[in-house]
Amino acid sequence: MDNNLETQENRRIGIRTKKKSKKIFSKILLGVMIICISLIAINYFTKDDYITLSKSQINLYINAADAVSKGKLQVDWKNLAAIDGVRYKKDFSKANKENLKELGELFLMKNSTSSKKVNYKLISIDDVLNNLSFNNKNKDKIHKYLAQLEFIGLVNGNLKKDSSYRIFIEELSPKSIELYNKYKILPSITIAQCILESAWGKSDLSVKANNLFGIKSDSSWHGKSVNMTTSEYNDTIIKANFRRYENKVNSLDDYGKFLFDNIRYKKNGVFEASQYIQQAQALENAGYSTKQDNNGNNVYADLLVSIIKENDLQLIDNRAQSQK
Repeated sequence: MDNNLETQENRRIGIRTKKKSKKIFSKILLGVMIICISLIAINYFTKDDYITLSKSQINLYINAADAVSKGKLQVDWKNLAAIDGVRYKKDFSKANKENLKELGELFLMKNSTSSKKVNYKLISIDDVLNNLSFNNKNKDKIHKYLAQLEFIGLVNGNLKKDSSYRIFIEELSPKSIELYNKYKILPSITIAQCILESAWGKSDLSVKANNLFGIKSDSSWHGKSVNMTTSEYNDTIIKANFRRYENKVNSLDDYGKFLFDNIRYKKNGVFEASQYIQQAQALENAGYSTKQDNNGNNVYADLLVSIIKENDLQLIDNRAQSQK
């Protein structure tokens, strides 16, 4: 009798255990289903709100912004892309030089103070959006696209928030804007020259002498010097004396003064250029560097322009010029 009671009790326990296990399994299954449905929903509702651009499309927007900026002020190519993301519903195949020129010109206001002198002012994206009669929903979407585009460029890895390249650029940005306000040397040019001449701050001359720009010691220099090996022309190796600084801030300050005090840079229009492509060419024409390719062609301006485009340095010009 006791054995029968024990057997019945064990059966009841087994049944309760099975029911409990089923309930636990059902809850787990329900939880997994909720998570999956949530992920699917998130993906469904957000996939249409993410902006993507191919390298060729990025080049199109950069070149369009540069074309409209020539001789004026620097237009931000990402503003154009964000607007097109809305007005063309992210079908960027509809973008072309003609409609981008028309859009880019909306960011520049001409102010004729005389028949001989024409000044320009950059228009904020919010003012442009108001002029284009975008509703609040589309305005918010454009700003959302701009936030996404912050890390998108020709070399995306360089624009990542925690990348050593971006950190290097951001460290130089405030001082480069200060030099622009003082000497009219564009921030993009200052930073690009620093990147090129110091190999992102890792060259021996930069590390040992805080010389970020490869400026040599001449008769006008009364500070410390260091003798180091360098390359000129078509990678010809030479030894030369270079200026030595106590810190990198001093190197930046001396760089601005060096350009401004040397008459050849003024004669070649360095300080008259309001756009980086023109200023890069003016620096080359003035003889800042004699770097050549294998065919003997001067390439310094092209190298600077490539660095600027790859790292969105022209957008720092836009920021500096927008403050005026």
